[in-house]
Amino acid sequence: MRDSRVAIVGGSVAGSATALALARSGCAVTVFERSRGTLADRGFGIGTARVAWREFAEAGYFDAATPVVPCSSRRWIVPDAAAGEDGRLAWEQPLDLLLTTWGNLWRGLRARVPAEVTWRTATVTGVRDTGDGVEVTADGVAGRFDVVVGADGFASLVRDVAGGGRPGYAGYALWRGTYPASRAPSLPAALRGAGVSLMIPGGHAAFYLIPGPPGGETRVNWAVYLPLPRPARRSFPPGTVGDGLVAELDRVVSAHFPASWARLVRATRREELALQPIYDLAVGHYATGRLLLAGDAGALARPHAAAGVTKAVADARALERACREHRRWDDVLTAYDAERVERGAALVELSRRLGAAQVGRTPDWTAMDAAQYRSWWWSTVDGSGR
Repeated sequence: MRDSRVAIVGGSVAGSATALALARSGCAVTVFERSRGTLADRGFGIGTARVAWREFAEAGYFDAATPVVPCSSRRWIVPDAAAGEDGRLAWEQPLDLLLTTWGNLWRGLRARVPAEVTWRTATVTGVRDTGDGVEVTADGVAGRFDVVVGADGFASLVRDVAGGGRPGYAGYALWRGTYPASRAPSLPAALRGAGVSLMIPGGHAAFYLIPGPPGGETRVNWAVYLPLPRPARRSFPPGTVGDGLVAELDRVVSAHFPASWARLVRATRREELALQPIYDLAVGHYATGRLLLAGDAGALARPHAAAGVTKAVADARALERACREHRRWDDVLTAYDAERVERGAALVELSRRLGAAQVGRTPDWTAMDAAQYRSWWWSTVDGSGR
């Protein structure tokens, strides 16, 4: 296995983490990333459990100096005219998260990839497992590798070649926005040290503060989950959301959001608004022949579990462990597949339960007290339905 040639398709978090893992395992690594200098600009918020962050930092994947905003609780709020323009606090759930942006985290991880890893800005258009290796075609040029890792996300070419299936639409979407906190008309007190879940009929919204880029201003980050018929596009990056979809979001905000939370959404400029239709997939194999999957190219979970980045780095760490424990690729692939298929399927199932409970089959949020919220939450997490 050592000194073998490995290609990684995709250079985002999963690709960078896998490149670091395989370089430390003695492989000659080439990363193919089609984006040209835009990855670090992705500014939407992500949360990672403090215990996982510490583990990944100690293992050399995360940069301990990455800007973060601590989050000690999740405050579940419901609309209530009698409670004023901030709504009513229904339950405060203890958490221990570190919030940052995708770009901040990726920047620190990318800096840890050893200089000997070859980084090619190129689009991979073909992957063919020849039995004794894999042929990769990128920008019309073919090259041979011993193993190929698909870290190419939602619409993974490597997953398609490996017969891993395609993601299915969940029936709802995620509207997202972020902007400098100084632009916000005012910040509700509930956002101090916490994330807020605003529960509305048929969906919910999340609000939290995130750091800007190093040395930059703290930002407001919000997300709204709502049902949506299957859209014509897989994603709507900032600035591409059409008038009809913007009007639908505004209709829901007008009908259900307390005034202070409505103002936070409406402070978002059109070019800052994005829309992400929600898909998921549990794959049957993480390793097929000489093809491996990592990150969202493998199991693709809905965002409710807040585990996309955590799973991507956990995939890389599992691959590094398998490389450390075995000398032959066949044994490495078998060990990696056995661990990650089970973990990925469990995460997808959890995210489906969370999605159904918070979007698909929502209870009457306003009729529940804190004890009922707690029971509802944990029965959803463990699948007991009690």
